[in-house]
Amino acid sequence: MTHAADELALEELEQQQIDSWAHDGAAFAATFTDDADLIDVMGGHFHGRAAITETMQEGFATFMAGTRMSPPTTRIVDFLTPAMAVVITSGNCIIRPGEQECRPEDLSIQTKVAVKQDGQWLFRTFQNTRINAKP
Repeated sequence: MTHAADELALEELEQQQIDSWAHDGAAFAATFTDDADLIDVMGGHFHGRAAITETMQEGFATFMAGTRMSPPTTRIVDFLTPAMAVVITSGNCIIRPGEQECRPEDLSIQTKVAVKQDGQWLFRTFQNTRINAKP
C-alpha cells in the first residue's frame, strides 16, 4: 500500500467515527485497537475498546444525543514507520441539535497515533483538545 492509499485509509477511519457519532458507541470504538487510550476534551481517560464503547454509548444516550461530528478542516499525516502514523486534525467540532456549523469555542484539535494491524489501520491513542483561539 502506498502512502497515498494509507492516507486514504486513515481518512476513511475518521469517516467511520463521523458516521457512527451520536448513535453507535461500538462502531465508534471499532476504530480503535483493543488496548487504545482515548483522552476526551474534558480530560477524561478511557483505556481499551470496551471502555471507549461504554463511555461513548453512554454519552450518545444522554448529553451527546442528537449531535453530529463535523469533519476536520485540516489534516496532517506523518508516517513514522510503514505501520505507524501520527495524525493531527483540527477545525472539527460536535454540532449541537438545531445548529448547522461549528461554533468557534467548540473547535478542536486532535492528535492520534494510528497503527496498522493485519493490513488494517486503527487508532491506538486519541487526544482531543479545544483550540485556543487567543493569540
